Amino acid sequence: MNHDAEVLDEASVTLIVERVCSRIAPLWDLPNYVAVNPFLGFTSRPLDEAAREISDGLGARVLPPVEYYRQRWAEYAFDQAVLDASARRHGFDPADLEAVLEGRQSAPVRAASPVLSLAERLDRARGSRWNEAVVRSIARWCAVYATGDADSGAWGTLATHRGLFASWREAETIDRTLEIAGLAGWRAWVGRLPESPAAATALMLSKLDLPKASREDYLYHLLGDLLGWASYFRRSSWYAGNSKAGLLPELLAIRLCADMAVNELAKHPANPPRPEPEPSVEDESTRVALQDALEDGYVAGLLQTLHPPSEATAARPAVQAVFCIDVRSEPLRRHLEAQSREVETLGFAGFFGVSLDWQSGDERSTRCPVLLRPAVSLRAIGEPSRSTGSSALKHLQSAPAGAFSVVETLGVLYGIGLLRDAAVVGGNRVAADGSEPFSLADDRAGLGLDIAARTELARGILKNTGLHHPLARLVLLCGHEGRSANNPHVAGLHCGACGGHGGGINARVAAAVLNDPMVRSGLRSRGVVVPEDTWFVAGVHDTSVDKVTLLDVANVPATHQGDLARLSTWLSAAGEATRAERATALGLADQPADRLARLFDQRARDASEVRPEWGLARNAAFIAARRARTRGVDLAGRAFLHEYDAAADPDNVVLTLILTAPVVVASWINLQYFASTVDNRSFGCGDKTLHNRVGTLGVVLGNGGDLRTGLALQSVHAADGSWYHEPLRLQVIVEAPIEKIETVLTAQPGVRELVEHGWIRLFAISPDGQERYRRTPGSGWELYPNVEESGESVENERLLEVCA
Repeated sequence: MNHDAEVLDEASVTLIVERVCSRIAPLWDLPNYVAVNPFLGFTSRPLDEAAREISDGLGARVLPPVEYYRQRWAEYAFDQAVLDASARRHGFDPADLEAVLEGRQSAPVRAASPVLSLAERLDRARGSRWNEAVVRSIARWCAVYATGDADSGAWGTLATHRGLFASWREAETIDRTLEIAGLAGWRAWVGRLPESPAAATALMLSKLDLPKASREDYLYHLLGDLLGWASYFRRSSWYAGNSKAGLLPELLAIRLCADMAVNELAKHPANPPRPEPEPSVEDESTRVALQDALEDGYVAGLLQTLHPPSEATAARPAVQAVFCIDVRSEPLRRHLEAQSREVETLGFAGFFGVSLDWQSGDERSTRCPVLLRPAVSLRAIGEPSRSTGSSALKHLQSAPAGAFSVVETLGVLYGIGLLRDAAVVGGNRVAADGSEPFSLADDRAGLGLDIAARTELARGILKNTGLHHPLARLVLLCGHEGRSANNPHVAGLHCGACGGHGGGINARVAAAVLNDPMVRSGLRSRGVVVPEDTWFVAGVHDTSVDKVTLLDVANVPATHQGDLARLSTWLSAAGEATRAERATALGLADQPADRLARLFDQRARDASEVRPEWGLARNAAFIAARRARTRGVDLAGRAFLHEYDAAADPDNVVLTLILTAPVVVASWINLQYFASTVDNRSFGCGDKTLHNRVGTLGVVLGNGGDLRTGLALQSVHAADGSWYHEPLRLQVIVEAPIEKIETVLTAQPGVRELVEHGWIRLFAISPDGQERYRRTPGSGWELYPNVEESGESVENERLLEVCA
């Protein structure tokens, strides 16, 4: 019986489609690849509810299995006190959870309610593989359409400007592939579809024998079969803030029509049906409680390591160095400060407040967090230097099928190039990205900045980065980038705050603005005084080899050459110490310093290296506090560090900025690593050795199929298949009165949702004392740890030792 006798109109269908499409997170193309929270469309719901919905809709795992918590319990990652407290918060009997962890009691399960497509139901009943066939066919057309539309020139003839649905409909009335496979009458059936994707969706939904309450889950499941392409097409509508815009609704219409076609046209195969066991999954609420306990174990040790509040020193540092908040900056900052008490480091998002639209030759890129829009447009003066060979190679790799044929096309010459790149070693590398000359002058053509705009930009940089008086004679603004040969996702090793690009140009622009004499004069008129002998210098941290290259050094005045030389020496020593610290995780321990530098450089150049660095793996915390709280503390490269002084932020402007931008971006990174670790099949991109490019859009595994999202196995799993990344949600620790933090949460519902629904965890430390607080969903602020979580047992002492 049809549950919906009425024929759905397009307006009603549009609302349904909009809600379904809003569940899909956006995906950026390879040149601009940045981390995205794969659960972005579910943050309005509590974590356990979202995990159930995603599990039933996609067959995906959001939380680790109970066996993982058992392993971490056996390793003393958390103890009885935090387990008991977490159990009570979540409404469980502590004894039951302990019995589960000890293996004396089975993990609680629930009956799964998997959503199936019509083709999947047919496949299960008849032993066919129609769902796989139509999904692969649609994925192939998405690749043809998207690469043709994205690229111009020779490849542009593959594109059509009629729209995704219209072009698919036209192509499928000609393509015999599915008919040959047994879908008799496919071409004629497609030819009878309405020309409008909304009308086609309305017609198909009217035919479905589905309860109204199940429609959205069914449509979400259909998109889940093409999650990569759905995510790619979601990006434009995400930018527009309108999930009914863009191509995603058209993709959904195609997917829905193909599913209905299988239901109406598929032949009966000879294979017998396969028996299916009654499905069940481990209860999500139980796993959320265990996840909380695991994270309480980590954060208890972390909070123990932070220094008590101290009075700021009035002594002028010799050098102030502002690094990106990226977790890879933390070891380098720590080792740089160890060179001298005269060195002071700070953390700020690596675009340094310069939201930049950068044009170099015929390439244009956005150098700021994807949450922002560029406010500054600059163009390189002169063309970037590129060899003909490298340009041709880049063009071939960008082609729709380039990944399948580029090596065969270039043959021996390409192989020689790979060997040459792998053989060249050494540390003398100047970042090419963003190294071209530029002018800040306003050319009245939308490029550059006038003096008023430069002055306002400089004021914002000084205020928001936490740079305070007395300013040092030399102030380093250090962006970062990664390096990896033959890696489609190399942008993921760059600066996320720069839109998946190197941060060198942002640092250079910020330094040039702050060194501008007219800007300094304008700042003085606003009461902001930069000492005459303070010079800002830009740099870029190559995270693959932990070498910092200072940029535009020819502009540094003679009076500061000694300061510059001393900084270079300190940076070299800090890089050496950082490489030694990172070596063990890369299997390079106990190597002499000079050999280690060469080995790191070789890894970055080696086209066969699947793990040039660990990226942001094992990220777990975000600390917004004065550096005095963390200086000298070994945070093991697991913490995003943002400078914040609550006393200097009476109006909450800086705190609002931190919680609504850097914390959100860090949570995207954190949850991408989390999801790619826990369920790489659904949310990662699989084995790097099987990647093939689809133009510049993304990668597929093998010779086709859906675009893959997330991170490769080699970015989160060790060589033996164990999890290298520890899936912990972001533990956000803010040094501020809880009243200030709560004021921001009240005014920023998006951030409040992340906290209240358990996607991030929020803590506060008192600026003037040792009090610590936790923001508990549904309960507000409470002292942390409370009496029952005080960790006074011998077992907890061992726990803190492990976590530290």
